[in-house]
Amino acid sequence: MIKYLNDKDKDKTREIWEIIFKEDTKDFLDYYYTYKNINNKILCKYVDDNIASMLHLNPYNILIDNKIYKTYYIVAVATLKEHRKKGYMSEILNKSLNDMYKENIPFTFLRPAKKEIYLPFGFEYIYNHNYLSLFNTSLKELSICEEDYEKLANFTNDFLMKKYNVLCLRDYNYIKMLHQEVKSENGDIVKLFYENKFVGYYVYWGIKEKIIRGIFLDDKFTNITNTKPLVMGRIVNLYEFFKNFSLKDGVNEPINICLNIKDNIIKENNGIFRLTVLNNSSYIEQINNSIDNILNINIQDLLSVCFGYRNINIFTNNDYIIKTLSKINILDKVFIDEEV
Repeated sequence: MIKYLNDKDKDKTREIWEIIFKEDTKDFLDYYYTYKNINNKILCKYVDDNIASMLHLNPYNILIDNKIYKTYYIVAVATLKEHRKKGYMSEILNKSLNDMYKENIPFTFLRPAKKEIYLPFGFEYIYNHNYLSLFNTSLKELSICEEDYEKLANFTNDFLMKKYNVLCLRDYNYIKMLHQEVKSENGDIVKLFYENKFVGYYVYWGIKEKIIRGIFLDDKFTNITNTKPLVMGRIVNLYEFFKNFSLKDGVNEPINICLNIKDNIIKENNGIFRLTVLNNSSYIEQINNSIDNILNINIQDLLSVCFGYRNINIFTNNDYIIKTLSKINILDKVFIDEEV
């Protein structure tokens, strides 16, 4: 049996979390099961009336090219050792993706322990994270308080929207939750001032050592210490996803591309589609007949191209398709740094 847990049963998954994710502390789990379980979903596979496998769907409001959507961050995908290699994870992951399709979720995302686990499910990397350090020692620091939550949320949205076209939106509750999250592991959110003017903030946590979670500050105050792939994504509802593209400046005529898409999990995403892109909008529609200059592509590779993570030349040498896609603004400016 597979089912979503009601609120009173969600705490039953804590024991599985503790068994499998041993690195997480009691204080962190106290935070998670107090705050995150308020509005998330937990999907479980039951065997003999006991939970054998689980995944958590944590909701976020995500901005995609100036449109706001609800999406889910998939976390805590886990199966007890005695139930592994029986296909239970596939069952609950496939069900969650098809259920998200019905909710019109454009895409979902996760942080993989191993990318190979999720490649068969249509996931691919969409975001490389820059790890930063502060180098300006003249900055003054001050820990935040509850009165700062709204201000920090607005500051972060403005800061990120200048650079990125895909990001999770902040609000009062977002910053409040983040504050509780990092405090669960000896962390804090610290405001930064330069010449007595607020210029940004950083987030840290860590039981044994101080780990910088994020720095939201002008580049002139920071150094990039490392860059590595962090987040994988997966197109869920093809129709919603393709409402988020536009033509580059200087392109005046609408363009059309024919896509023959293969999706092994969400059947509604299978078939031949015509993508139409206008100056400030786009849409996709299924068609019955194939036409010239068709791009044959699976859902995973399509995601990779749309997020600019891989070049279209890898998947086709059709000059018309390559030139046409080059006229479209893609979602290649991503910032997703959420932990849970």
